[in-house]
Amino acid sequence: MIVAEISRPRETTGLIGHDAAEKRLLEAWNSERMPHAWLFTGPRGIGKATLAFRLARFALHKGTACAAEEPRLGLFGEAEIGPVTSGLAIAPALPVAHLVANGGHPDLLVIERSINHKTKTFRQDIVVEDVAALSRFLRLTPAGGGWRVVIVDSVDEMNRNAANAMLKLLEEPPKRALLLLVSHAPGGLLPTIRSRCRKLHLSPLHDQDVDTLLSRFEPNLDPDLASVATRLAEGSIGRALEITSNEGPTVLRDAVRVLDGAPPVDRKRLHEVCEIWLRRGKGEDADPFPKRMNLLLWWLGQGVRRLAAGQQTITETIPGEAKIFNALVGRFGLAGCCERLEQAENTLRRGAGLNLDRKQMVMSMMRELAG
Repeated sequence: MIVAEISRPRETTGLIGHDAAEKRLLEAWNSERMPHAWLFTGPRGIGKATLAFRLARFALHKGTACAAEEPRLGLFGEAEIGPVTSGLAIAPALPVAHLVANGGHPDLLVIERSINHKTKTFRQDIVVEDVAALSRFLRLTPAGGGWRVVIVDSVDEMNRNAANAMLKLLEEPPKRALLLLVSHAPGGLLPTIRSRCRKLHLSPLHDQDVDTLLSRFEPNLDPDLASVATRLAEGSIGRALEITSNEGPTVLRDAVRVLDGAPPVDRKRLHEVCEIWLRRGKGEDADPFPKRMNLLLWWLGQGVRRLAAGQQTITETIPGEAKIFNALVGRFGLAGCCERLEQAENTLRRGAGLNLDRKQMVMSMMRELAG
């Protein structure tokens, strides 16, 4: 699932809702025994990558030779001796902040899914060639004389060969290298990767924090849409931005229309809904379809999870959703629902890789979900 690009972790200098995590990182830095690898875990879209870039800017600035020689100034201009106590923030006007935001800092490497030059689209996984770039990068002498920082966003997307290559680098890290691995589902990682990293878990944001961030990123957002996005997002600003930028509530209301009363699925209604989902609205992403489908499957999954957790009465955000969730669990059971959702996600993933007809793919997926 993809987080809305509007969140721009590279450029976001502010951080909300993760004071405790930032404090732990600062304590490790001040101890002068900074772990060479951190594994940032937690739900998707809550700020893990933003925190990783925040730490990267801090380390690249504070760890350089010139910064180490500069005395910190106290309130009245006197030299301040001792550990950093003011957090990981650095001034946005500093050159290091601009270089990180523009992807031009020579001592920072960001590993993400790369472009497949044959298809001109993003690969489905981080491949071993991407990790090979990391090996070459770590052999270089830091241009600033300080730290080299690597951010992997996300480590969950590495295929098996890439994961094994990453493991070798974690086993024998060079000095003054800092590897920051972002993971939405650490249980799926190689145990040996998890064991070689210091773990830092980030919790979902409070609704008030999501509201604050939504108003920052989308200052002209309709208040009713913002309220729906916040309630649906479960503490994820990334999810909230996906909802507001890709007609999320409309997609989910359409899904309720299709699944209500199924089986069987009303074919005419399903046909109409698929046409709407494939259409790009004004101001939306160039290709909103993948995010709409990811949102749809996530919404169904969280409804099933709530029932699995024993929640008898579901407070509805999308009218009619409680009936849909209960009907799905009643027909297939909790395990059966999870299996069908996993099959649907695999269908979308495989269809994207093979460039299959999207409308037929979604119609088949919805009929399968409805039973």
